[in-house]
Amino acid sequence: MDRKKSITVGILENDEFFLNEVKERLKSIPEIDSVLTWESAENFFKDPAIESLDILFLDIMLSGMTGIDVVGKMNESGSKIKVIMLTNMSSDEMIFNSIKNGALGYILKSDIGRIREIIEVVKGGGATITPTIALRVFSSFRKVKTNEEESLTDRETQILQLLVKGKKISSIAELLLLSEHTVHGYVKSIYKKLMVHNRVELTLKAQKLSLL
Repeated sequence: MDRKKSITVGILENDEFFLNEVKERLKSIPEIDSVLTWESAENFFKDPAIESLDILFLDIMLSGMTGIDVVGKMNESGSKIKVIMLTNMSSDEMIFNSIKNGALGYILKSDIGRIREIIEVVKGGGATITPTIALRVFSSFRKVKTNEEESLTDRETQILQLLVKGKKISSIAELLLLSEHTVHGYVKSIYKKLMVHNRVELTLKAQKLSLL
């Protein structure tokens, strides 16, 4: 990239340690003019500085509004910001919903060492996906879904991930800014769709369906 074409990059990430790691990596790239950061979607949308962004690295598992919700809202508003999803999550639904909502990249956090290459590809008009995720994308085209087992919503998938990690209903409610009653409703729907009766069965079924 030419220094004359300097860019502004943003990071929307609620893990402070990882956010700072990404920020330091970006600041070492001379073509980047400035790096802006936010830890919540709500603060992101309130900040007029987002109008200056060229590229946004966006975490999926945010408290409240998810990263997928964020990229969808940006897409609906006609935003020209190039969005790269940055996550540890690799469920097929999250991948496709991110792409469908306008993301130009889906990168696992473990792949952050390629950050300069990623920026060059996206800034140059391309799209980028972590190789292991790309394999899942191609494989998904060969799948034939015959039942409701994989029809979880984005929010249900988010709660499923937290359940499998051992989070309690109260903790999930607090983390996602929802009532415990609402979370109970999501959990009931998840159990019904996946046809399981306890967390052990839930974890096994989620692994089988590649939802983790």
